[in-house]
Formats: sequence, C-alpha cells, structure tokens
Amino acid sequence: MTTNQRGALIFVIIVAAAIVFCGIIPFSILQPNGAAVAIPVITVPGEPYLKDWPSKEFYLTNTWAAIIVADILVVVLAIVAWRVSKGWRNEVPGRLQSIFELLGDFVYGLTKNFAGVKPLARNWLFPLAASIFFFLLVVNWMKLIPGVESVGVVHCAGHSDPEIGITVSTGYPKIDNRLWVASALNSGYPADEEDYHTCEEYKEGKLAKPEKEAIEAAAVLLTEEEAHLTESWEALPEAERPDAAAQEAALAALRLEVTESVWEHASIGLTANELKQGVIPYLFVITPYLRGGSTDLNLTIGLAVIVFFAIQIFGVAAQGPAYFLKFVNLTALGNAGKNPIGAIDFAVGLFEIVSEIGKIISLAFRLFGNLFAGGILLAVIAFLVAFLVPMVIYGLELIITTIQAFVFAVLTLVFAGQAMAGHHHAEEEHH
Repeated sequence: MTTNQRGALIFVIIVAAAIVFCGIIPFSILQPNGAAVAIPVITVPGEPYLKDWPSKEFYLTNTWAAIIVADILVVVLAIVAWRVSKGWRNEVPGRLQSIFELLGDFVYGLTKNFAGVKPLARNWLFPLAASIFFFLLVVNWMKLIPGVESVGVVHCAGHSDPEIGITVSTGYPKIDNRLWVASALNSGYPADEEDYHTCEEYKEGKLAKPEKEAIEAAAVLLTEEEAHLTESWEALPEAERPDAAAQEAALAALRLEVTESVWEHASIGLTANELKQGVIPYLFVITPYLRGGSTDLNLTIGLAVIVFFAIQIFGVAAQGPAYFLKFVNLTALGNAGKNPIGAIDFAVGLFEIVSEIGKIISLAFRLFGNLFAGGILLAVIAFLVAFLVPMVIYGLELIITTIQAFVFAVLTLVFAGQAMAGHHHAEEEHH
C-alpha cells in the first residue's frame, strides 16, 4: 500500500467515524430513545439559583458560589502545606511538602527574574503573585470537574420581562432557548412565554400527568394516523403530492394535536415512540450549582482592578511621588523652553495613562475570553460528539487553564516590576 493509499484509507475511516458518532448515534439511536445529549444553553453572566434569593438586592449566582468554594480549597491547601512542613521548619521534606515547595519556588523564581530580590518584591509582590496564581489555578481547574457546569437547579424556559430583559424565573438575561432538537441539522424549537407558563403550571402540579394507559392509547392512535396520512399522500399523483417540507409540517401538526390530547398545552409534539417512553413535552433549562468563576467578568475585572492598584502602590513604594512623573512629566514640561522635545515627552506621559488603564482590560478580558470560550467548546463538542473526543478537549483545556493562571501571575510580576524599576533607571541616569 502506497503512502497516498494509506492516507486515503485513514481519511475514509475518520469521515466514517465522524458520521457515526456525530450523526447516527446522537440523532438516529440516542435521540429517538430519549437519551440524546441536551443542546447547550450558554449565558455570559453568572446565573442566580432563584430570583430574589437570598434577597431582592442580592442574588447568589453559581459563579460566586464557585469562587467561595475555590477560596476554601486554597485555604485548605495552605493549611495542609503548613502542617506537613511543620510550619516550614521541616528540614527533610516529604513528598507532599516537596510538591508545595516546588510550586512556591517556581513562583518565587519568576518574581526574582521579573522584579528582583529587593524586600519589596520578596516580601510583598511574591505573596500577591503566588496567591493569584494558586487561586486562579483552582478556579480554572474546577470547571473541568464532572458535574460542575452541568448539574444544577431545573427551571422552566422561555419567559422574560420586556422592561428589564431578564428571565423571570431565574433573573439572568433572556436568551432564545432552542431546547428541543428532533433530528440532525435541526435548529431546535424556540421556547416562548406561553411555554414558560405551561411548564410552571406543570411544575406546580396544576397540570396532572396523564395515565400510562392514556399515553399508550395516544401513541397507538398517532401511529395509525401517521400511517393513514402517509398512505393518502402516496395515493396522490406525483404532481399533486405535497413536498417534503409540507409533509413534515403536517406530521408535526398531527403529533402536536395528539400530544395535547393527553398532555395539556404541550409545548412540543412527540412521536409515538417518545410518548411511550414518557417524554415530558415541556421545556426546561438547568442553572448549574457551580460554574467556573473565571467565566464571569465580575471576577476577572475585579482581579484586574486589584492588580492595577497594586502596581501603583509598588511604584510609589519604590520611587515615591516621583513615580507619577511618568504620567504627568512636569520635569520635561518645565524644560520645554530649553529642550522643545520635552513637550513630546510630556504628551507621551499622558498616553502612558491610557496604557496603564488598558492593563485592566488586557488582564480581565484575556482570562475571561479564554475560559469562557473553553467552556463553550466543551459544551458544543459534548453535544456533537459525546464519545472520546471530549477527552481530547479536556486535555487541551487543562493546559489552557493552567497557562492562563500562569500568564495572569506573570503579567502581575512584569507590570509591578516595571513600575518599581523606573526608580533605579532614574538614579542611574542621574549619576
């Protein structure tokens, strides 16, 4: 077999596997049997568990809960490290202490490389960067734990307040929930306000669940009606026969009519097989109990603002009030008469203010964008190919989440190191 033939064979195998795992299994085997992977519902802000809980002024969101869990885990790890090292007095480290020392020495080595070994960097900047690194590492890795972002509180889908644009049931922004995918390449059924109210009535027990005998009778009736309708189309001449789209619309209307005969105000029409399986024809969404904290802009912007003010503090601590001369260069402006280029230096300092504020946006959106996109990728891949392929994406996400925690900590060191280094450059220039 030549190289091209071998490559063609591998290509055919890949295409066949994609067809089987992306089309045949999810939509031809799993979906008709009520076991297909649910279409992902993606929202940008953190999702409250319930509206007005614990109060009208404060909603407890799943991202905030995940951040609290991450804080607890970091504190627990710190306590464990302290205990196994006997307060860092254990001269012969064990295996667990060696791991903690390796990680700590790694961050301390970065601090020395980017900010030096002065007491300000060693005693203050290093703890800040290490805390950010380990905190983000736990927060980012948490979203990869099975059950996080997938197990949660069930809510009805579809209803929104037109004035404030939020879902009444949960409080998070309204999205077009297309939650019922009946076949491959189907965009799904969009939930609306009527679907929401019907679902709520079912949850509250106002709509009784039909008896098993009634459901089975409806399934038999639907099978007979579909067969009769199909036979009537086949009996027509080719020119008078409705096209495929019209036939599908007629079948959908028939299924909805039969489904509503046993399920009051059903949102979707079920097939005979789905009726027998006891599929509930109302639309729900799930608010996960925990969602990756880094997928919420509140966390990433908050951390970025902390780093921004920390940079200014380190700069002032190293240089004193002269640190602000790089933003408002009064010296260059005062010497503009002797050196006209000084006016340009003054203008450059004003642009430095924009650059400094831009660090907040850079730090916040880099972390948020990578982690949020990773979550979307995992959800989409699991929906399309719920077999083996998500494991590959999990491996990539493990690398990306680690790198993003590392990048945020390193940029903190770099920016703070630059703020402190300006003092030394000024002294050398003076001498």
